[in-house]
Amino acid sequence: MIPVVWNGSSWAKADKENTNNSWYNYDKQIWANAVTIKDPSKRATYKTAASGTTIDLNDVNLMLVWIPRYSYTLRDQYGYQIEGASSPSINTPGAFDIKFVNTTTTEKGAGKYTGTTPSNYYTPSSFCWGNSCDVETTRSNSENKELPGIWISKFELTGAISAITSLPNQTSIRNQSHSSFFNNIKSQINGTNGTNNYGLSGENYDTHMIKNTEWGAMAYLSQSKYGKYGNSNYKNANKEIYTNNYSGFKTSCSGGSPSASISNSCQHQYYEEIAGTGASTTGTIYGIYDTVGGAFEKTMGSLNNSVYNSGFNPMPERKYYNLYTSSAGIKGDATNADGTAGFYGDYQKFVNSTYPWFDCGGAYNYINQNGIFGFIYNTGSGDKQNASRLSLVVW
Repeated sequence: MIPVVWNGSSWAKADKENTNNSWYNYDKQIWANAVTIKDPSKRATYKTAASGTTIDLNDVNLMLVWIPRYSYTLRDQYGYQIEGASSPSINTPGAFDIKFVNTTTTEKGAGKYTGTTPSNYYTPSSFCWGNSCDVETTRSNSENKELPGIWISKFELTGAISAITSLPNQTSIRNQSHSSFFNNIKSQINGTNGTNNYGLSGENYDTHMIKNTEWGAMAYLSQSKYGKYGNSNYKNANKEIYTNNYSGFKTSCSGGSPSASISNSCQHQYYEEIAGTGASTTGTIYGIYDTVGGAFEKTMGSLNNSVYNSGFNPMPERKYYNLYTSSAGIKGDATNADGTAGFYGDYQKFVNSTYPWFDCGGAYNYINQNGIFGFIYNTGSGDKQNASRLSLVVW
């Protein structure tokens, strides 16, 4: 992958050593971004190019954003208030307390305060890779690997299901079952195909369809001082991520507010300050887009291992999905385990026996109900309003 920064008009190669915070600075809502290059010869040229070299988006097939490993805890019922934000409530939630930690730290608290000072921190299972990470008593099993963070695609998946990309201002891939998204991501962006077509190599990485807990890791970081909630350019209701309200399912678009009405055009591009960047998880160009509006996003979370209409036969390895056995969520997954259900008034429809698979984020036409904390059930089949995104883990 090539580290990148925005130079004001285009993406450019960043200094991977992050000298003087030149690549990322999470205190200023600048999350680390990277790209993969589709042509091997151009890939080699970019790898040896000097920092500051312009990256032509026509050469890129994936844009990715880094979520560093952290522990979180939620103050009171709705989080704590940052200057410029509304008083915390279910419709205007406050911030998570978040601290970045290394792989030797795995905290097991409840994820909620019990007193007046930060306490009971929990390190989400999204930062663990293995078949038994979601259960606290088995997370320390030798088969599991603690992760320094996760890469998440910057936009919904674009291109074609047979040639997956994640790029701005492109039509998202839709009408695919859970298994179609999962199998195509796995086959295309790992192993020999991952090396030849995306430049990924080595044995210690895995690219896969995003899990519920990985979606939650992105959502909680956004709802902290390191994300859009902590960005001083946005006040009160505008702390919420702006919606992608374009009915044409183009990635990276913004309606310029959290509750913009449906539009038949892309009203604001992702690089437009405030009106466009407000649709990212940071309120800057360095965040993740399309988490609110655009299309519903299929995530790898299943009730009781139900295949139903997902197309799986059999289910994949457990490390690739979150298993739910009741109406209770998993801590850190942004459903209902931490009391985040209904944050910002987002819809909340938990999986059941008839609809055992999850979607997150919400479509463009679910005005005032779509949101990064929104979740809904699905049979697992494809639909014109269902897209997805990918995650990449390295250990």
